[in-house]
Amino acid sequence: MSGTYAHKRRRTIVWSILGCLLAALLIVAAVFGIRAAVHKKSPDTDWGSYAFNNGETNFDIDLFPYLVLNKDASQIKIMQIADPQIKFGSFTRDTKTMDLLDRAIKKEQPDICVVTGDLTLSIFTYDAFRYFADFMEARQQYWTFVFGNHDAQFDCSKYTICQLLDRYDYCLFDAGPSDIHGKSNFLVNIFSGSKSAENLVYSLVCLDSGMYPEGDNASLTDWTYDWIRNDQMDWYKWAVDGIRTCNPDVQSSMFFHIPIRQFADMYYLHELEKGNEIPDAVRDKLPQVTISDVKGVVRESDKSQDEYVYGDDGYTVGIFYQGNAEGSTDHPDVFACIKQSDCTKALFCGHDHVNNLKGYFDGIYLGYGLCCGYHTYPFFNDPKILKNKILYNAKLWTDEQGNQMEKGVTVIEISLQDSSYGQLSVNDRMNSYYL
Repeated sequence: MSGTYAHKRRRTIVWSILGCLLAALLIVAAVFGIRAAVHKKSPDTDWGSYAFNNGETNFDIDLFPYLVLNKDASQIKIMQIADPQIKFGSFTRDTKTMDLLDRAIKKEQPDICVVTGDLTLSIFTYDAFRYFADFMEARQQYWTFVFGNHDAQFDCSKYTICQLLDRYDYCLFDAGPSDIHGKSNFLVNIFSGSKSAENLVYSLVCLDSGMYPEGDNASLTDWTYDWIRNDQMDWYKWAVDGIRTCNPDVQSSMFFHIPIRQFADMYYLHELEKGNEIPDAVRDKLPQVTISDVKGVVRESDKSQDEYVYGDDGYTVGIFYQGNAEGSTDHPDVFACIKQSDCTKALFCGHDHVNNLKGYFDGIYLGYGLCCGYHTYPFFNDPKILKNKILYNAKLWTDEQGNQMEKGVTVIEISLQDSSYGQLSVNDRMNSYYL
């Protein structure tokens, strides 16, 4: 009798534990479902801070966030924060990411930090954004942000994220026009001494490079990406024409998440300069342009497990540029538009975590930001785990000297002195630099 009683008691305890676990899972699922339903809400109509109206809206510097430097400032210092991909915040590897950023901000004391997308890759998107924004607010550090392909992929709409960021005094962000693609198309205008048109000295152009091609049921492993659209480039022309009415000689830099094809062109042209072989099909399509001061590496492996990928008319070899989807032909030539504007002198992106290629391509500086996120690949400590894992290939995660690369940030310094106005100094700073 006692044995039967003990058996029944154990069975009751087991079922009770299983019941509690099931109840806990149901509660978590319900909470997540409710939160997702709330955070995914967006207005029924197009939304933004103003209407572009196909260029009919009058340009006004008051439409954009801004930063005022000391009148005697000789340069602008920008810290590019690429792909932190915050997951859960405290008590996770995210603390390593934030510790790196904390030490970097204290040492560099940048005028502004620019997060070039994928601030988060998390089912708790809202909390990840709030975690990061609170961190920057506590340090009284000005920062801005452009959307990446993962930032609104799970439990948050871009609308909810924009509403959240609007609460923070040190976040210089704007949703942008209501009637063009994307929700982080804006300028951060930089003034000397005080905010007035005659004191405009530089501008940061921020663009939303999108997520995945419209109509696709994209997953984390589709490896096809969206692109900057024609209406965004129309807005860009309007914006740079507008800042030139304030200062005819003003220059700008552009920040977005997904690289453009010219990053791949620069890579291959540099390979040819070094005497390396490239496929004839690639060689035949390369533009006849000058490159210079090229440094850094392309160590992103091709996610199709082939050496080269040919889609619409392109190739990647670890450079996953915009519109790299078969048949995607309706995107503008972003680079040609920028060249024609003769205002934007540098483009900075993220997205490809183990690429840090940088250099001048046809007179325009192209630069990958150094990935800072410790929750991104490759992050395993045991090389045995990395074996045969293309996305986590430790052999690829090396610098030009063959040393294993570290997480870090990219520091961009732009001269404001008359004799060297617009001159760039761009350096990757590894984690160990700040120890």
